[in-house]
Amino acid sequence: MLGHKLKKIIYDEFNLKKQAEELGLRVWETPSFLFIVMGFVIVVAIAGVYFVSNNYDSPDVLVISEAVVVAILFIIGNFIIRSVDQVARANKMKTEFISIASHQLKTPIAEINWQIELLLSKFPGGLSEKQQLLIGQIAHSSQKMARIVGDLLDVAHIDQGKLALNKEKLDLRGIIDEAVKNQRPLANATELELKFECAAIPLEVLVDKRRILVVLDNLLSNAIKYTGRQGTVEIFLEKKDELVQVCIRDNGVGIPRSEQTDIFKKFFRSSNKLKNNTEGTGLGLYIAKNIIEQSGGKLWFESIENTGSTFFFSLPLVKA
Repeated sequence: MLGHKLKKIIYDEFNLKKQAEELGLRVWETPSFLFIVMGFVIVVAIAGVYFVSNNYDSPDVLVISEAVVVAILFIIGNFIIRSVDQVARANKMKTEFISIASHQLKTPIAEINWQIELLLSKFPGGLSEKQQLLIGQIAHSSQKMARIVGDLLDVAHIDQGKLALNKEKLDLRGIIDEAVKNQRPLANATELELKFECAAIPLEVLVDKRRILVVLDNLLSNAIKYTGRQGTVEIFLEKKDELVQVCIRDNGVGIPRSEQTDIFKKFFRSSNKLKNNTEGTGLGLYIAKNIIEQSGGKLWFESIENTGSTFFFSLPLVKA
């Protein structure tokens, strides 16, 4: 397993075409390509200086050769710095654009939702069945758009280091109960068994309730969507030393081994998601991981394709 991960890391580091596509650069402008060139130049330069020092007694020749080597290294180093700076600036502009666009989109979405509520409250009995169906579809699409905008805004805040957490002392069991209740309709629609088991012991944590609900909703909805009809999703909660550990286990499609190292990356969607025609932006797990880590915990998983997945996260308990 470790060898496979190491091979994947090495492959990704030297896959210059993939890096160029991801960064929006030409292959010879990618940092990895420039570092490879610089490494090659350093080796050639050292060999050249060694050859000159052994074959020429004149100090002038040695000084000139060293000056040429320094100049070449300076030029390449400057090119690398400019390339990295270009990528950093582009990434900053992208993050700022997402943040501004998300803020601007929140207002019209809120207005749409308000108009739908007003329409339904003013004409509760004056709408035909078809009109009510259309309004319901509009409301569903509006809620979906609101979730996407919220995810994009959270990602922008995470990238800027500005994700605010309003922490308070809470019983984690109550938060999980609420999350399970929220996901129960989705589980019932697929005739899936959703179980929650927990020992009756105090499990108080210092967390932002709204953010932890986002984590649980992401993990539970993923487990339900990729388990299929008449499957099982189980939630376990247990105390481990100074931590509380949450385990969400399913017997669904699992995650392909070749894709497991990318699962927490932004906008990543596995091939199983595409096969099962599930909706999503590929941001949920990225957001969940950052929320848990900023809460002082850790998020990880185990998965076997066509067998199921188990996601874990731990949080520090409030000391008595």
